[in-house]
Amino acid sequence: MRTTGKIAIITSVLAGAAVPATAATAQAAPAWVAYHNLSASQSVARVKQLKDQGYRPITVNVSDGERYAAVWVKGGSSGKWGIWQGMSADGFQKRFDAGLEEGAQPTSVSATGPADAPVFTAVFEKKRGAFLAKSGLTPAGFAAANKEAAGKGLALTSVDAYGTPGDIRYVGVWSAGSGGAWQYTYGKSLKQHEAEFYAKKEKGFRPVRIAVAPDGTYAAVWRKDGVKSWAHYVDMSASGYQKRFDDLKAKGLAPVQVNAENGKYAAIWQ
Repeated sequence: MRTTGKIAIITSVLAGAAVPATAATAQAAPAWVAYHNLSASQSVARVKQLKDQGYRPITVNVSDGERYAAVWVKGGSSGKWGIWQGMSADGFQKRFDAGLEEGAQPTSVSATGPADAPVFTAVFEKKRGAFLAKSGLTPAGFAAANKEAAGKGLALTSVDAYGTPGDIRYVGVWSAGSGGAWQYTYGKSLKQHEAEFYAKKEKGFRPVRIAVAPDGTYAAVWRKDGVKSWAHYVDMSASGYQKRFDDLKAKGLAPVQVNAENGKYAAIWQ
């Protein structure tokens, strides 16, 4: 993937591995719809339905033999956008190249499967601004890409991990003008991620992106952006995620990202 200049917790709630953090009362938010664990054909049908109803995707995820999850919001300031799924590495590259010609850039990218046969899904939006997008990154390559992006004033705005437990790969998008100081972590066990969570929370940071890797480790993006109402849970099963989803919806919080791998879900609400 190339750089261009201008131009998406519950193994069970009983697992006790939740890492929650909420504050204040949730503020008014636009209408939204979220789904998870859909087959490829179910996802295609849902995409068409929501697009026809005036919604747009803000985050997408593919995992576990091509099961899809996403969050959509009604209206908003976004211009032209498109969503693609079931792409091979070559297909993703071709879509990326076509996006450049159209003046579009990826805003949410997810992948699953082994490094030599991954499946990608992505949202592209037509907008200006510098960005960097890379896939197939080893852990060392991911760290190097973050250093490169930070040197260009870009921040990690989309991340996912795929591959196999012995060969983890990352796909990421780094964007300009995303606001607030940021940090990232990767390759963290559940216990390490929880420790990072509390340490960073004490310093005013919160998780804004989360990815579950095939080996059960976590990658995350942390921001100091002043948002007061939010929640974060990891290590959830599909049913556990649904229960947490229902509980937080009743409190006025909406999911802004959901990620899964090997049946383990992680999500962020605000």
